Amino acid sequence: MDKAITQNRKPSRYIKYLGALILVFGAYWVLRQSLLPTVKRTDLVFGEVKSGGMVNTISATGLVEPSTEIVLISPLATKVKQILKDNGSEVKVGDPILLLDTQFADMEFRRLTDELSLKENNVLRLRLELEKNIREIELDDQVKDLQVKNLEAQVKDALRLKSIGGMTQEEVDQARQNLAIALLEKKKLENELKYRKESIASSVKGEELQSSIQRQRRDELAQKIQKATLRAEVDGVVTWIENRIGAQVQEGDPLAKLANLSAYSLMVQVSDMHADKIQVGQEVQVELNQKVEKGEIEQILPAIENNTIQCKVRLMNTGSESLRPKMRVPVRIVTQTRQESKFLPMGPGIKGGRSQELFVVNGSEAKKRVVELGFRTSDKVEVISGLQPGDQVIISDMSLFEDKSRVKIK
Repeated sequence: MDKAITQNRKPSRYIKYLGALILVFGAYWVLRQSLLPTVKRTDLVFGEVKSGGMVNTISATGLVEPSTEIVLISPLATKVKQILKDNGSEVKVGDPILLLDTQFADMEFRRLTDELSLKENNVLRLRLELEKNIREIELDDQVKDLQVKNLEAQVKDALRLKSIGGMTQEEVDQARQNLAIALLEKKKLENELKYRKESIASSVKGEELQSSIQRQRRDELAQKIQKATLRAEVDGVVTWIENRIGAQVQEGDPLAKLANLSAYSLMVQVSDMHADKIQVGQEVQVELNQKVEKGEIEQILPAIENNTIQCKVRLMNTGSESLRPKMRVPVRIVTQTRQESKFLPMGPGIKGGRSQELFVVNGSEAKKRVVELGFRTSDKVEVISGLQPGDQVIISDMSLFEDKSRVKIK
Protein backbone atom coordinates (compact mmCIF):
# COMPACT_ATOMS: atom_id res chain seq x y z
CA MET A 1 0.00 0.00 0.00
CA ASP A 2 2.86 2.41 0.88
CA LYS A 3 4.45 1.66 -2.51
CA ALA A 4 1.26 2.66 -4.31
CA ILE A 5 1.09 5.94 -2.46
CA THR A 6 4.73 6.74 -3.39
CA GLN A 7 4.02 6.09 -7.09
CA ASN A 8 1.01 8.44 -7.01
CA ARG A 9 3.15 11.29 -5.62
CA LYS A 10 5.72 11.24 -8.53
CA PRO A 11 3.42 12.80 -11.22
CA SER A 12 2.41 15.62 -8.94
CA ARG A 13 6.10 16.36 -8.30
CA TYR A 14 6.79 16.60 -12.06
CA ILE A 15 3.89 18.96 -12.46
CA LYS A 16 5.34 21.18 -9.74
CA TYR A 17 8.75 21.25 -11.51
CA LEU A 18 7.13 22.09 -14.84
CA GLY A 19 5.09 24.87 -13.31
CA ALA A 20 8.17 26.28 -11.63
CA LEU A 21 10.03 26.20 -14.96
CA ILE A 22 7.22 28.01 -16.70
CA LEU A 23 7.19 30.64 -13.96
CA VAL A 24 10.94 31.13 -14.37
CA PHE A 25 10.67 31.61 -18.16
CA GLY A 26 7.67 33.89 -17.73
CA ALA A 27 9.55 36.00 -15.23
CA TYR A 28 12.51 36.13 -17.63
CA TRP A 29 10.29 37.21 -20.52
CA VAL A 30 8.57 39.84 -18.38
CA LEU A 31 11.94 41.10 -17.20
CA ARG A 32 13.31 41.21 -20.71
CA GLN A 33 10.26 43.01 -22.02
CA SER A 34 10.54 45.52 -19.24
CA LEU A 35 14.21 46.09 -20.15
CA LEU A 36 13.53 46.59 -23.97
CA PRO A 37 13.83 50.22 -25.09
CA THR A 38 10.43 51.66 -25.94
CA VAL A 39 9.56 54.19 -28.64
CA LYS A 40 6.23 55.80 -29.45
CA ARG A 41 4.66 54.82 -32.74
CA THR A 42 3.80 58.46 -33.41
CA ASP A 43 7.50 59.33 -33.28
CA LEU A 44 8.38 56.87 -36.03
CA VAL A 45 8.18 56.93 -39.81
CA PHE A 46 7.42 53.59 -41.44
CA GLY A 47 8.01 52.46 -44.98
CA GLU A 48 6.60 49.42 -46.71
CA VAL A 49 8.72 47.31 -49.04
CA LYS A 50 7.07 47.27 -52.46
CA SER A 51 7.90 45.78 -55.83
CA GLY A 52 7.77 47.46 -59.21
CA GLY A 53 9.79 49.60 -61.59
CA MET A 54 12.40 52.13 -60.47
CA VAL A 55 14.19 54.93 -62.21
CA ASN A 56 17.30 56.80 -61.15
CA THR A 57 17.20 60.46 -62.12
CA ILE A 58 19.25 63.66 -62.06
CA SER A 59 17.47 66.87 -61.13
CA ALA A 60 17.75 69.78 -63.56
CA THR A 61 15.96 72.95 -64.66
CA GLY A 62 14.35 73.45 -68.05
CA LEU A 63 13.44 76.60 -69.98
CA VAL A 64 10.48 76.26 -72.36
CA GLU A 65 11.23 77.49 -75.87
CA PRO A 66 9.19 77.38 -79.07
CA SER A 67 10.44 74.52 -81.21
CA THR A 68 10.54 76.92 -84.14
CA GLU A 69 11.12 80.67 -84.10
CA ILE A 70 10.64 82.59 -87.33
CA VAL A 71 12.67 85.74 -88.01
CA LEU A 72 11.05 88.32 -90.29
CA ILE A 73 13.67 90.35 -92.18
CA SER A 74 13.55 93.62 -94.07
CA PRO A 75 13.08 93.18 -97.84
CA LEU A 76 14.35 96.72 -98.52
CA ALA A 77 16.89 99.26 -97.41
CA THR A 78 14.45 101.81 -96.01
CA LYS A 79 12.86 103.14 -92.80
CA VAL A 80 10.31 101.76 -90.34
CA LYS A 81 7.05 103.57 -91.05
CA GLN A 82 4.48 102.04 -88.67
CA ILE A 83 4.29 99.39 -85.90
CA LEU A 84 1.09 97.37 -86.14
CA LYS A 85 1.69 94.76 -83.40
CA ASP A 86 3.40 95.09 -80.02
CA ASN A 87 5.86 92.71 -78.46
CA GLY A 88 3.94 89.78 -76.92
CA SER A 89 0.94 90.11 -79.24
CA GLU A 90 -0.70 86.93 -80.50
CA VAL A 91 -0.99 86.79 -84.29
CA LYS A 92 -2.59 84.60 -86.94
CA VAL A 93 -1.19 83.72 -90.35
CA GLY A 94 -1.36 86.78 -92.59
CA ASP A 95 -1.79 89.37 -89.84
CA PRO A 96 0.19 92.59 -90.61
CA ILE A 97 2.89 93.27 -88.03
CA LEU A 98 5.06 96.12 -89.29
CA LEU A 99 4.97 98.58 -92.22
CA LEU A 100 8.06 99.86 -94.06
CA ASP A 101 8.38 103.10 -96.06
CA THR A 102 8.22 102.33 -99.83
CA GLN A 103 8.46 105.85 -101.29
CA PHE A 104 11.90 105.41 -102.87
CA ALA A 105 11.15 101.81 -103.83
CA ASP A 106 8.02 102.95 -105.69
CA MET A 107 10.07 105.54 -107.59
CA GLU A 108 12.66 102.90 -108.49
CA PHE A 109 9.87 100.60 -109.65
CA ARG A 110 8.51 103.25 -112.02
CA ARG A 111 12.00 103.93 -113.39
CA LEU A 112 12.59 100.23 -114.04
CA THR A 113 9.18 99.99 -115.72
CA ASP A 114 10.06 102.85 -118.08
CA GLU A 115 13.44 101.31 -118.89
CA LEU A 116 11.77 97.99 -119.55
CA SER A 117 9.33 99.64 -121.98
CA LEU A 118 12.27 101.27 -123.74
CA LYS A 119 14.14 97.99 -124.04
CA GLU A 120 11.06 96.16 -125.32
CA ASN A 121 10.63 98.92 -127.91
CA ASN A 122 14.29 98.51 -128.91
CA VAL A 123 13.71 94.80 -129.44
CA LEU A 124 10.78 95.52 -131.73
CA ARG A 125 12.71 98.22 -133.63
CA LEU A 126 15.71 95.93 -134.09
CA ARG A 127 13.54 93.08 -135.33
CA LEU A 128 11.83 95.36 -137.88
CA GLU A 129 15.16 96.81 -139.02
CA LEU A 130 16.72 93.39 -139.51
CA GLU A 131 13.66 92.12 -141.37
CA LYS A 132 13.82 95.23 -143.64
CA ASN A 133 17.48 94.57 -144.43
CA ILE A 134 16.75 90.95 -145.25
CA ARG A 135 13.89 91.97 -147.54
CA GLU A 136 16.13 94.44 -149.39
CA ILE A 137 18.81 91.77 -149.88
CA GLU A 138 16.15 89.36 -151.17
CA LEU A 139 15.05 91.99 -153.71
CA ASP A 140 18.66 92.68 -154.74
CA ASP A 141 19.11 88.95 -155.22
CA GLN A 142 16.04 88.79 -157.43
CA VAL A 143 17.35 91.73 -159.52
CA LYS A 144 20.73 90.05 -159.81
CA ASP A 145 19.01 86.84 -160.91
CA LEU A 146 17.36 88.75 -163.77
CA GLN A 147 20.70 90.29 -164.71
CA VAL A 148 22.32 86.85 -164.80
CA LYS A 149 19.60 85.53 -167.07
CA ASN A 150 20.05 88.56 -169.38
CA LEU A 151 23.81 88.08 -169.52
CA GLU A 152 23.39 84.38 -170.25
CA ALA A 153 21.20 85.36 -173.22
CA GLN A 154 23.83 87.88 -174.37
CA VAL A 155 26.52 85.18 -174.29
CA LYS A 156 24.33 82.91 -176.44
CA ASP A 157 23.72 85.78 -178.91
CA ALA A 158 27.42 86.59 -179.06
CA LEU A 159 28.29 82.98 -179.88
CA ARG A 160 25.63 82.87 -182.60
CA LEU A 161 26.79 86.16 -184.13
CA LYS A 162 30.41 85.04 -184.02
CA SER A 163 29.49 81.91 -185.94
CA ILE A 164 28.20 84.05 -188.84
CA GLY A 165 31.01 86.62 -188.56
CA GLY A 166 28.93 89.29 -186.88
CA MET A 167 31.00 89.47 -183.64
CA THR A 168 34.62 89.06 -182.76
CA GLN A 169 36.11 86.65 -180.22
CA GLU A 170 37.00 89.54 -177.90
CA GLU A 171 33.35 90.55 -177.72
CA VAL A 172 32.32 87.00 -176.92
CA ASP A 173 34.92 86.83 -174.12
CA GLN A 174 33.67 90.14 -172.73
CA ALA A 175 30.09 88.81 -172.62
CA ARG A 176 31.27 85.70 -170.78
CA GLN A 177 33.23 87.80 -168.30
CA ASN A 178 30.20 89.98 -167.56
CA LEU A 179 28.17 86.82 -166.88
CA ALA A 180 30.81 85.40 -164.52
CA ILE A 181 30.93 88.68 -162.57
CA ALA A 182 27.13 88.71 -162.28
CA LEU A 183 27.12 85.11 -161.02
CA LEU A 184 29.70 85.96 -158.33
CA GLU A 185 27.69 89.01 -157.26
CA LYS A 186 24.55 86.86 -157.03
CA LYS A 187 26.37 84.30 -154.91
CA LYS A 188 27.61 87.12 -152.63
CA LEU A 189 24.06 88.35 -152.18
CA GLU A 190 22.83 84.83 -151.37
CA ASN A 191 25.57 84.43 -148.75
CA GLU A 192 24.68 87.80 -147.24
CA LEU A 193 21.03 86.84 -147.15
CA LYS A 194 21.81 83.53 -145.42
CA TYR A 195 24.01 85.30 -142.82
CA ARG A 196 21.38 87.96 -142.09
CA LYS A 197 18.66 85.35 -141.62
CA GLU A 198 20.86 83.34 -139.24
CA SER A 199 22.10 86.36 -137.29
CA ILE A 200 18.72 88.01 -136.81
CA ALA A 201 17.78 85.47 -134.12
CA SER A 202 20.97 86.03 -132.09
CA SER A 203 20.80 89.83 -132.48
CA VAL A 204 17.21 89.94 -131.28
CA LYS A 205 17.88 87.38 -128.57
CA GLY A 206 20.59 89.61 -127.06
CA GLU A 207 18.17 92.53 -126.80
CA GLU A 208 15.42 90.26 -125.49
CA LEU A 209 17.79 88.93 -122.81
CA GLN A 210 18.53 92.46 -121.59
CA SER A 211 14.82 93.15 -121.59
CA SER A 212 14.19 89.94 -119.58
CA ILE A 213 16.83 90.91 -117.00
CA GLN A 214 15.22 94.31 -116.65
CA ARG A 215 11.79 92.71 -116.22
CA GLN A 216 13.13 90.35 -113.55
CA ARG A 217 14.67 93.26 -111.61
CA ARG A 218 11.37 95.11 -111.76
CA ASP A 219 9.33 92.06 -110.68
CA GLU A 220 11.72 91.37 -107.78
CA LEU A 221 11.35 94.95 -106.62
CA ALA A 222 7.55 94.63 -106.88
CA GLN A 223 7.68 91.57 -104.60
CA LYS A 224 9.87 93.44 -102.12
CA ILE A 225 7.43 96.37 -102.10
CA GLN A 226 4.61 93.92 -101.45
CA LYS A 227 6.61 92.40 -98.56
CA ALA A 228 7.20 95.85 -97.09
CA THR A 229 4.09 95.11 -95.05
CA LEU A 230 5.50 92.34 -92.82
CA ARG A 231 2.91 89.66 -92.13
CA ALA A 232 2.85 86.68 -89.75
CA GLU A 233 3.89 83.47 -91.50
CA VAL A 234 2.56 81.19 -88.71
CA ASP A 235 0.15 81.38 -85.81
CA GLY A 236 2.14 82.47 -82.80
CA VAL A 237 3.36 85.28 -80.56
CA VAL A 238 5.56 88.26 -81.36
CA THR A 239 8.61 87.73 -79.14
CA TRP A 240 10.59 90.73 -80.48
CA ILE A 241 9.96 93.61 -82.87
CA GLU A 242 11.90 96.64 -84.11
CA ASN A 243 9.63 99.27 -82.55
CA ARG A 244 11.55 102.44 -83.39
CA ILE A 245 9.51 104.50 -85.85
CA GLY A 246 11.82 105.99 -88.50
CA ALA A 247 14.69 103.61 -87.75
CA GLN A 248 16.90 103.05 -90.81
CA VAL A 249 17.17 99.38 -91.75
CA GLN A 250 19.15 97.55 -94.42
CA GLU A 251 17.93 94.76 -96.63
CA GLY A 252 18.15 91.51 -94.63
CA ASP A 253 18.07 93.15 -91.19
CA PRO A 254 15.81 91.33 -88.66
CA LEU A 255 12.63 93.26 -87.88
CA ALA A 256 10.54 90.81 -85.82
CA LYS A 257 10.57 87.32 -84.31
CA LEU A 258 7.57 85.01 -84.10
CA ALA A 259 7.30 82.03 -81.77
CA ASN A 260 5.27 79.09 -83.02
CA LEU A 261 2.92 78.19 -80.14
CA SER A 262 1.86 74.87 -81.62
CA ALA A 263 5.09 73.11 -80.62
CA TYR A 264 7.67 73.55 -77.85
CA SER A 265 11.04 72.17 -76.82
CA LEU A 266 13.13 72.52 -73.64
CA MET A 267 16.60 73.89 -73.05
CA VAL A 268 17.73 72.04 -69.92
CA GLN A 269 20.58 73.07 -67.60
CA VAL A 270 22.27 70.44 -65.43
CA SER A 271 25.38 70.54 -63.25
CA ASP A 272 28.59 69.54 -65.05
CA MET A 273 29.33 67.05 -62.24
CA HIS A 274 26.87 64.77 -64.05
CA ALA A 275 28.54 65.20 -67.44
CA ASP A 276 29.54 61.52 -67.67
CA LYS A 277 25.93 60.43 -67.06
CA ILE A 278 24.22 62.57 -69.71
CA GLN A 279 23.69 61.03 -73.16
CA VAL A 280 21.67 61.80 -76.27
CA GLY A 281 18.44 59.77 -76.32
CA GLN A 282 17.97 59.61 -72.53
CA GLU A 283 14.43 59.88 -71.21
CA VAL A 284 13.46 63.14 -69.52
CA GLN A 285 10.54 63.74 -67.15
CA VAL A 286 9.09 67.25 -66.94
CA GLU A 287 6.80 68.32 -64.08
CA LEU A 288 3.89 70.46 -65.32
CA ASN A 289 1.00 71.36 -63.02
CA GLN A 290 1.27 68.12 -60.99
CA LYS A 291 1.52 66.11 -64.21
CA VAL A 292 4.59 64.56 -65.80
CA GLU A 293 5.37 65.07 -69.48
CA LYS A 294 7.99 62.88 -71.12
CA GLY A 295 10.71 63.75 -73.61
CA GLU A 296 14.22 62.80 -74.65
CA ILE A 297 17.57 64.52 -75.03
CA GLU A 298 18.22 65.23 -78.72
CA GLN A 299 21.29 67.46 -78.44
CA ILE A 300 24.02 68.20 -75.88
CA LEU A 301 25.75 71.54 -76.34
CA PRO A 302 29.55 71.19 -76.19
CA ALA A 303 30.20 74.39 -74.23
CA ILE A 304 30.10 74.43 -70.41
CA GLU A 305 28.99 77.74 -68.91
CA ASN A 306 28.85 78.57 -65.20
CA ASN A 307 29.53 74.92 -64.33
CA THR A 308 26.41 73.77 -66.17
CA ILE A 309 25.73 71.69 -69.27
CA GLN A 310 22.94 72.65 -71.65
CA CYS A 311 20.82 70.01 -73.39
CA LYS A 312 18.05 70.42 -75.92
CA VAL A 313 15.08 68.19 -75.09
CA ARG A 314 12.37 67.15 -77.54
CA LEU A 315 9.01 66.72 -75.83
CA MET A 316 6.70 63.85 -76.77
CA ASN A 317 3.66 66.09 -76.34
CA THR A 318 4.98 69.24 -78.02
CA GLY A 319 1.63 71.00 -77.95
CA SER A 320 0.77 70.74 -74.24
CA GLU A 321 -1.55 73.55 -73.17
CA SER A 322 0.42 73.92 -69.92
CA LEU A 323 3.54 75.13 -71.76
CA ARG A 324 4.35 78.81 -72.21
CA PRO A 325 7.41 80.50 -73.77
CA LYS A 326 10.23 81.29 -71.28
CA MET A 327 8.52 79.17 -68.61
CA ARG A 328 10.92 77.43 -66.15
CA VAL A 329 10.05 73.88 -65.13
CA PRO A 330 11.67 71.20 -62.93
CA VAL A 331 13.19 68.36 -64.95
CA ARG A 332 14.43 64.85 -64.09
CA ILE A 333 16.87 63.12 -66.42
CA VAL A 334 16.55 59.31 -66.21
CA THR A 335 19.99 57.67 -65.94
CA GLN A 336 19.02 54.15 -64.72
CA THR A 337 15.91 52.02 -64.84
CA ARG A 338 14.78 48.76 -63.20
CA GLN A 339 11.76 47.09 -64.73
CA GLU A 340 11.10 44.90 -61.66
CA SER A 341 12.70 45.41 -58.25
CA LYS A 342 12.00 45.78 -54.53
CA PHE A 343 12.24 49.22 -53.02
CA LEU A 344 11.71 51.24 -49.87
CA PRO A 345 10.74 54.88 -49.50
CA MET A 346 13.73 57.07 -48.67
CA GLY A 347 13.94 58.32 -45.09
CA PRO A 348 16.38 59.76 -42.53
CA GLY A 349 17.13 56.25 -41.21
CA ILE A 350 18.56 55.11 -44.55
CA LYS A 351 22.20 56.13 -44.62
CA GLY A 352 24.84 55.89 -47.29
CA GLY A 353 26.46 52.56 -47.97
CA ARG A 354 25.32 49.32 -49.54
CA SER A 355 24.81 47.20 -46.36
CA GLN A 356 22.75 48.60 -43.48
CA GLU A 357 20.93 47.46 -40.35
CA LEU A 358 17.27 48.43 -40.33
CA PHE A 359 14.49 47.74 -37.84
CA VAL A 360 11.77 45.54 -39.30
CA VAL A 361 8.36 45.77 -37.57
CA ASN A 362 6.71 42.64 -36.21
CA GLY A 363 3.58 43.47 -34.17
CA SER A 364 4.54 45.66 -31.25
CA GLU A 365 8.26 45.08 -31.73
CA ALA A 366 10.88 45.96 -34.32
CA LYS A 367 13.87 43.72 -34.82
CA LYS A 368 17.12 44.79 -36.42
CA ARG A 369 17.97 43.08 -39.70
CA VAL A 370 20.91 43.37 -42.09
CA VAL A 371 19.69 44.68 -45.44
CA GLU A 372 21.59 45.10 -48.72
CA LEU A 373 20.56 48.22 -50.70
CA GLY A 374 21.10 49.19 -54.34
CA PHE A 375 20.77 52.41 -56.32
CA ARG A 376 18.77 55.31 -54.98
CA THR A 377 16.47 57.97 -56.33
CA SER A 378 15.21 61.13 -54.68
CA ASP A 379 12.35 59.22 -52.99
CA LYS A 380 13.22 55.49 -53.21
CA VAL A 381 16.03 53.05 -52.52
CA GLU A 382 16.39 49.64 -54.12
CA VAL A 383 16.35 46.57 -51.84
CA ILE A 384 18.64 43.79 -53.06
CA SER A 385 18.32 41.36 -50.12
CA GLY A 386 17.15 41.11 -46.49
CA LEU A 387 13.59 42.30 -47.02
CA GLN A 388 10.49 41.07 -48.82
CA PRO A 389 7.53 42.93 -50.31
CA GLY A 390 5.07 43.79 -47.55
CA ASP A 391 7.69 44.17 -44.78
CA GLN A 392 7.19 47.25 -42.63
CA VAL A 393 10.49 49.03 -41.93
CA ILE A 394 11.29 51.97 -39.68
CA ILE A 395 12.84 54.58 -41.97
CA SER A 396 13.12 57.39 -39.43
CA ASP A 397 16.45 58.06 -37.68
CA MET A 398 17.17 55.22 -35.22
CA SER A 399 20.74 56.17 -34.33
CA LEU A 400 19.77 56.28 -30.60
CA PHE A 401 19.14 52.52 -30.76
CA GLU A 402 22.10 51.47 -32.91
CA ASP A 403 23.41 49.22 -30.08
CA LYS A 404 20.01 47.52 -29.69
CA SER A 405 18.80 44.53 -31.64
CA ARG A 406 15.12 45.11 -30.83
CA VAL A 407 12.85 47.93 -29.74
CA LYS A 408 9.34 47.98 -28.35
CA ILE A 409 6.70 50.07 -30.08
CA LYS A 410 3.76 51.47 -28.15
